[in-house]
Parts: sequence; structure tokens; C-alpha cells
Amino acid sequence: MPDQLPSFLKVCHRNAPDLDTCVRESYEELRPRLIEGIPELYIPAMEPLVVPQVKMDQDSGAIYLHSVYRNVKVTGISKHTVNELRLEPSKLKFILSLTFPKLHMESDYSIKGKIMMMPLLGDGHCNVDLVNITMRTELIGQEYKKNGANFLKINTVKVKYELSDVHIHLDNLFNGDKALGDRMNEFLNENWKALAEEVRPLMTKALVDILRASVDKLFASFSYDHLLPK
Repeated sequence: MPDQLPSFLKVCHRNAPDLDTCVRESYEELRPRLIEGIPELYIPAMEPLVVPQVKMDQDSGAIYLHSVYRNVKVTGISKHTVNELRLEPSKLKFILSLTFPKLHMESDYSIKGKIMMMPLLGDGHCNVDLVNITMRTELIGQEYKKNGANFLKINTVKVKYELSDVHIHLDNLFNGDKALGDRMNEFLNENWKALAEEVRPLMTKALVDILRASVDKLFASFSYDHLLPK
């Protein structure tokens, strides 16, 4: 377990009157490193962000779906703008809002189910483009003692997102039946807004799981006084 933060990290003090300004400056200094990742802070490479597997299962509303996405690669994350970056030490709260002009995702997929009463079956490669995504993340922590020091653990993660457009293409739908596959891809793209709302809980959970994987490791490795001294 590391015992000190990397020297390139600008450390801010929780009681400083300019805390939010300091945190924003610290983040901007780290941004160039996000592309290749910051292993010292348990931050994976962002271009692309590689996620080994994402499972999405839903059997409520207009969607009955069991799907697995493997070797997920996401590009475009580093080209974001920061809308809000704020810390509230008294509440152990961290708020970050980002806008991504475009995210491109590709993966191998396996899917089976029904969408709006239409059967959906496929096993192949998928490409998804998300346009103008704004994502707001709120983390709320709790202090605890470990080895005589105060550490943080995340109790609550809230993620909200909005997007302007989606384009999706699934290869090899319906055992390679091109006519059926083309019609289904057309249907998915024409109805993306309604479908996006149906799968919002699944997408939110997937985002939370990806985020927690890094944040939990970071907070378990460095004490609160290391990360944000008084």
C-alpha cells in the first residue's frame, strides 16, 4: 500500500477559503495524465477506457433484456469540459459535472430479449456513439479509523446524465439475418430516446460500478489527512 501521494499531485487543504479553486487547478494539472492513466491514484487509462465486462439485465417496463458486453472500449472521455467541481468537507461530499461532446463505445456483445414487444437476439460486435453527454456525479463519504488514521469510504454514489443523440449498430443480429438485423438497427436508432429512458437505471448502475472501482481503491490506500489535509 502506498504511503504518500505522488509528487505531481497538487494537494489542497479542506479548510482553505479557496478550496474549490485549488481543487479545480489540481484537476486541470492532472488532465493530461488521464489519457494514459494515473496508476499511483488508481485511475485507469482513459483513451481508451477499457472495461472487461458489463452485464445489463432488465425485465420491467417495455424491455425484457439479458445482455453482456465484453472488451468494452470507450474513446472521447479526455475531451471533456468541466461544468462543476466542488468539495464540501463538512458533509464529506464531492461533486463533479462533466460534458463530453462525443463518446464512442465498441465491444463484443451477446443479447437476448424483447424491446417494445419486438424480439432481440444477437451475438457479435457493437458500436455506439453518444453525442453531447452531460454527467453529474455526487459522492458522499464517511470517516472511519484504520491504523490510527482517519480514512474515507464512499457510502453513496449518485450519477445523473443527459444526452442529445445516440447512434447504435449491432452486428450479427438474428444469427446473421441481414434484413432483420438492418430493420432492428433502424428501429433502435429511431426510438433511442424512449429506449434510453427504459435502460437509464441499468446505465446508471453500470457507471456507478465503474466509478467505484477506482474511488474505493484510492480512499482505502490514502488517509483523509493525506488526500485533503486540514
